[in-house]
Amino acid sequence: MGRRRKRSRPRLVPKRKLPTVFQCPACGATAVSVSVLKGKEKKVIVTCANCGLRGEYEYNQYLHPVDYFSRFLDDYEAGKLTVISKHEDENNAENEG
Repeated sequence: MGRRRKRSRPRLVPKRKLPTVFQCPACGATAVSVSVLKGKEKKVIVTCANCGLRGEYEYNQYLHPVDYFSRFLDDYEAGKLTVISKHEDENNAENEG
């Protein structure tokens, strides 16, 4: 004679999520965000909120924010990106208008 076995429930393992905020290659702050602008021209803008480093890319429905960040890193290492400070951006807006 033996006793009944207890049924064990399978453990739920949470799915891993892709990151949404990244580390800036220029200043090292965790302040890089990826935003998608859907208008006439679909663009993806990757910007650092700390130092102003910015990159613009064409929107592709098959790519995730991580993919755009990797393009951003590649462009930074190749020297294609420049740091735009807030003061320069304001001066450009005043000169144009």
